[in-house]
Amino acid sequence: MQIKGMDGNFIEELKGRCDIVDVVSSYVPTLNKKGSKYWGNCPFHHEKTPSFTVDREQGFYKCFGCGKGGDVISFVMDAEGVTFYEAVKLLADRAHLEMPKTLRSDNGEFREVKERLTSLLRDAARIYHANLERPEAAAAREYINKRGITPSSVRKFGLGYSVGYTEIIQNLKALGYKREEMLKAGVIQEREGKFFDAMANRLVFPIIDAFGKVIAFGGRVLGKTDFAKYKNTDNTAVFVKNKNLYGLNYIKKLRLKTKVTDLIMVEGYMDTLALVQAGVENVVASMGTSLTEEQAKLAARYVEDIYICYDGDSAGQNATLRGLDILKRHGLKVRVISLPNGEDPDEIIKRAGVEEFLKYKNAAVELTEYKLLRLKEGHDFNTPFGRASYAKEAAKIIAELASEVEREIYLDYVAKLTGINKAVVKSEVSAISAGKQDADVIVTAGVQAIEANVQAARFILNRCVMGLEKWEDHADLMPTESLRKVADYLNECQFSGKVPDVGTLYHITSEEEADQIINFDTERYQGSEEAAYKDCLTLLQKEYAKSKIAELNDRYKTCTTDEERNEIMRKIADTEAEYRRQYGRK
Repeated sequence: MQIKGMDGNFIEELKGRCDIVDVVSSYVPTLNKKGSKYWGNCPFHHEKTPSFTVDREQGFYKCFGCGKGGDVISFVMDAEGVTFYEAVKLLADRAHLEMPKTLRSDNGEFREVKERLTSLLRDAARIYHANLERPEAAAAREYINKRGITPSSVRKFGLGYSVGYTEIIQNLKALGYKREEMLKAGVIQEREGKFFDAMANRLVFPIIDAFGKVIAFGGRVLGKTDFAKYKNTDNTAVFVKNKNLYGLNYIKKLRLKTKVTDLIMVEGYMDTLALVQAGVENVVASMGTSLTEEQAKLAARYVEDIYICYDGDSAGQNATLRGLDILKRHGLKVRVISLPNGEDPDEIIKRAGVEEFLKYKNAAVELTEYKLLRLKEGHDFNTPFGRASYAKEAAKIIAELASEVEREIYLDYVAKLTGINKAVVKSEVSAISAGKQDADVIVTAGVQAIEANVQAARFILNRCVMGLEKWEDHADLMPTESLRKVADYLNECQFSGKVPDVGTLYHITSEEEADQIINFDTERYQGSEEAAYKDCLTLLQKEYAKSKIAELNDRYKTCTTDEERNEIMRKIADTEAEYRRQYGRK
């Protein structure tokens, strides 16, 4: 790879000055010489047995585990998650080589212009930080104390305060910067011929890139206002919001101390600061609720696993849904941390400590499960149509999965949750995958099946709860989760010899479901209730047998050996024979 203005002679000199073993050793402390090469654990993937090798004479590295390889420049690109130009600049600084004066960086800006702007931004950050000690910053100091931010964190994150609308202009002029440069750096703005501090009267959070350079600012208003609570520097020659992650500079430092296996992505500055202050250091923020493709690419340079944790309010949760697919498209394994009661990470840490937040992290769910859980909130599971409607929408989510194994897992999940036969859900998924977007397999075939199964189960539970029939373990036959809870309760009563208590149903399932069971209209079944009980039980047993046969057929498709296929075929034959013996033809 070459960049305009960078000739081959400079690159060769740079490589000659930067010994690849010395460079790699600063990232791979386990590097040891064996023969003519050096070996160590790969910094790009987790491994116990070293498969990463460096050849000093040839000037290249290669991992036989993950396949990454190249020269010293490509190593820095991968290790730092930076562009070719940025890697060259890092190595040039290391080797005390001056970069070519006419060199253009990746966005086309002359190097000296960018360096002038980052110098201005660094000085602005120092001015803001010093302002915190002034009397005018009393409200900022009060807010910092109220939020539990320690002096150490204030220094670490470089927090500051903007005093008024014009003071930053005077201070930067005194340091030799022109107003045009302040505009270009995004520190000031212009409106109707008047120039003012873009962060006026706000608590200021410097935004720092992977090289430790200030590239922009975020600001939080401290009093009541009609303006947005938070604002960021507008896009500039050195800062594009959707291509940066807040806190990435600390991830770079963290990687020098320990292996970073995953990132927690939060929404804003305070969440990042609170978690890092509490000892959870692998945190970055997307600086808003809309995760972008560029930010996903940036995260993927550092880790393979990511936890996304936006605020618990509806806006934050909707942002989570939008961001999930973006992250997965870039090869990241995504889990979602769901927080309760509209809280954000900062609030949870203040209320119950970092251990409470880590409990939510440990309970994080995989992408598809999170989508299915969120989808459930918009459907009424107390009606057959509501469950069928949910299953229809869930089928669209399952149809997007490329892995057949994942599909099987979530087909089971949806079938058990809704009480719809797995084969019906699978037919809907197949129809959607085949491009039949108007498929309505579930709504046409599923509602009737659910209605019959659910009513049969309620009748059986009613008879047993009321002591009119002897309960046997029929929990596996129950078509919905709420009905299985009642069946489990009856199992407990049978095991302990207790008589079922009608009132307990209201504690183990929903009030509406308990009412449906206790007040079940038995008159809908003509003839004797004993005969109706047997008919209902037979119906549930038939549906259960059908689902087991369908499950075995699905398992047969995924068999990889003849032995497995023969075993599954035997089970299918036995199950079908038992079905025919009890119920006649299928």
